[in-house]
Amino acid sequence: MKATIPLIKGVLDRLPLLEGVSQEAVHELSTHSSLVHSARGQVIVRRGERVPSVYAVAFGTVKTRLARPPGSEVVLGLLGAGTTFGKSAVMLDAASQVDVVALDKTMLVAIRASCVLVMLERNLRFSRNLARALAQHNQALVAELESGRLRSAQRLAAYLDSITEPAAEPGRLTARLAVSKTLLAARLGIKKETLSRLLREFASEGLIEVCGRTIAIRDARGLKQVAACTPIQ
Repeated sequence: MKATIPLIKGVLDRLPLLEGVSQEAVHELSTHSSLVHSARGQVIVRRGERVPSVYAVAFGTVKTRLARPPGSEVVLGLLGAGTTFGKSAVMLDAASQVDVVALDKTMLVAIRASCVLVMLERNLRFSRNLARALAQHNQALVAELESGRLRSAQRLAAYLDSITEPAAEPGRLTARLAVSKTLLAARLGIKKETLSRLLREFASEGLIEVCGRTIAIRDARGLKQVAACTPIQ
């Protein structure tokens, strides 16, 4: 266990949830955490079961879903490295309301629930960070409800805008799709064929350039305006 503590601490140090928290407190959390390795398709948390830890994604991608018979699902979220899940269930000592499934080979850091609750009482900065994370999640849920009323093009544009980051080349922006187009379409609530068509349309309009899962953003302002459904001036 001691050999894994530096690795665990390295993951925790990069979490927004622990931003500004003292190194002593982070080290304490590290000693009460463990590594969890999940294969593609493995269910990490099942709906209706208690959640023993707050999980941080070290690498890989997981999805949160609601299963729908027969064999269908509603994809609620896609979580990559640096994100956390299980916070609400741990805070409420409640069962999970969703399944969490690994989409590829994934490594997680599981922070023991009892340690999280103790830290919540003792560390003001951690408490504020957790409250902020839960508030942001609540806002995201409201935005998700609103997006259900948007056109497919708006939903896709808003999603691409949300994952845009600086590219290696100065002044350029890029968006990297962490999942397949099939799964992304499910996440956006549209058909895969619709997603492919919209990507082609965005490219023909000069907004993006698609190369596999890497999307170069050619017109960030235009993309934002599509997301907001406002005309380009």
